[in-house]
Order: sequence, then structure tokens, then C-alpha cells
Amino acid sequence: MLSLKKHIGLLGIGLALWQCGPADEIPAVDIHIERLEQTLMNLSDTAQVHAFLVKHEDVTRAFFRAYPDDPAFISYLTQLTQHPDTRKLHDQTQAYFGDLTDIETQLEQAFGRIKSHYPNFRPPRVVTLFSGLQNDVYVSDSLMVIALEAFVGPKALFRPQQPDYILRRYEKESLVPTLIRLLADSYAKSNTGDRTLLNDMIYFGKTFEFTQTMLPEVPPHRIIDYADTTYQQTWYAQDLVWAHFVDHQLFFELNPRTKEKYIGERPAVPEIGPACPGRIGQWVGWRIVNAYRTENPKVTFVDIMENKEANQILQKSAYRGQVGE
Repeated sequence: MLSLKKHIGLLGIGLALWQCGPADEIPAVDIHIERLEQTLMNLSDTAQVHAFLVKHEDVTRAFFRAYPDDPAFISYLTQLTQHPDTRKLHDQTQAYFGDLTDIETQLEQAFGRIKSHYPNFRPPRVVTLFSGLQNDVYVSDSLMVIALEAFVGPKALFRPQQPDYILRRYEKESLVPTLIRLLADSYAKSNTGDRTLLNDMIYFGKTFEFTQTMLPEVPPHRIIDYADTTYQQTWYAQDLVWAHFVDHQLFFELNPRTKEKYIGERPAVPEIGPACPGRIGQWVGWRIVNAYRTENPKVTFVDIMENKEANQILQKSAYRGQVGE
């Protein structure tokens, strides 16, 4: 895992200047994670499960995308609570995560930093549930739901059915960064009428910059969920990546299939090179946003998030693939 202190240059020398001030300047935020998975997994029949779903209808609809009165779903969830394999996975998850004090603390600190930039911010309700690996997280401005069993990591009895390059994000260390990055969607404004690849890149870049700002202790490779070595290799090859984008005139590309090659989920982007990681366009977007922030110190963090002019951000970032700043 990369150390943010060791690799502070990876996000620009100015990064430290952009974090919130001393701890006493960060508003205190207290949250309590509701452990609904513990209640759910102690139920024993369909009547109890139905009553649980009705009581937590908002969570049921948001996370499970189901109706509380759906007989088929009630039956399915009841079987889930009783199946020997899911019981074992639930027990392992409980032992692994414990009382979630560390997760609560990390979320409180992140929410406090959000509030320091957005004084009207109200922390969402945070709930944990068990889905038998059918779901992972749900995030909105008012509600976060977490299927903890998805984030037990490599030693889990069962893991989400995902390829290896995606599985690395299903680890405890990625849980809170994932939640904050998804929450960033409400703050990272984008011009919906701009269909260029650059506009998409800047949007993703803003979500990563938002996440890093609210979680300064998390190393950059964990924010974007690249392997440590992959992040370092990409950092030192960013001039080559930049040259590819320029040579192929990709910034103003409109073709969805072409854009997907650079911002979509792929194990690699062979168009650039066999070692180039997927979602490379998202990473370059992050570099542009961070460089823009460094080059324009009088522009506030909130103003950057609100700026919908992707080309303006690119031009004023002065970023052209340079490794050092």
C-alpha cells in the first residue's frame, strides 16, 4: 500500500495545502451505524422477515430493490438467513469487522471534512445489511447501506463474483473510500450536454479529488483502486499516456464505444500498452483536476466541484502529462 506521506508528490506538492486545517477546525460529526444485518440474521421464519422488511421499507426498496410485501422475496431472504453457507459467511464477517468503531471513526472524519466545505451538509443514515453477496453498497444523500460480507477480502469463505482486477476493491480498506466516492456524485457537477470524453474524465477526476480531500490519510492508489505497483508504474508513464490521448485526439471524442475503452471497466487498455490499467481516462481526469487545483490556489474547492467547464479546467490546469510538479 502506498503511503500518502511518502508519495505526496503523486498528487502534487500543493495537496497538503488543500486539506482541511487542524483537527479543531473540522466540525465534529457523530454517527451511529445501524447493524441491521445482526437483526436480520437472527430471524427464523417468513413472518419475522416480512415484519423486518416492512419496518425498514426504505432500506428494502433502496438496497434490495424489492417490495416488503413480495412473497417471493420474503421467501428468498428467509432461506438466505438459514442457509448453512450464508450463516458461515455472516459469522466470519461479524468476527472480521467487530464493532465497526474504526469504520465509524473514518466516516465521522470524512463527514466532518465535507461539512467544513459544505456547512449545510447533513450526514446520511448509515446501515449495514447482509445480502449473501447479491449486493455491495447503496449510497444516496440521505442513506448509506453496506453489505459487509462483500468487503471481507481475500480470506473470505465466499467472495463477489468479479474478475481479479475488480476484486481488489472488495476489501475493508476500500470500503469507506468507495462510500465517499459515490457520495461525491452529488458534488461533482458536470455539463450533461457535453458528451466528450474530456467531460467524463473531469467528472471522474472530481469524484477522486473529492474523496482524497475528505480522506487525506488514504493512499491515492486505494482511492482509485489500482494495485500499488500499478499506480506507481502509471505515475511514471503518464507522459506516454498523455501523448496517446493527444496523438489520437481523444479529449473531444464522442463515440461511446471509443470512450468506454478509456473510462470503462477493463483489466488493461492495450491501445496504450499491455501494462496500462483500465479506467486510465478516469485517472488522467484526476490528474487534470488536481493540477488545476494546484495552479489556481485562489479557486475554492467548492468552486472546482461546481465548475462544469471541462475544457476550461484542462486549459487552466497546465497539466500536459508531466510527472513532477
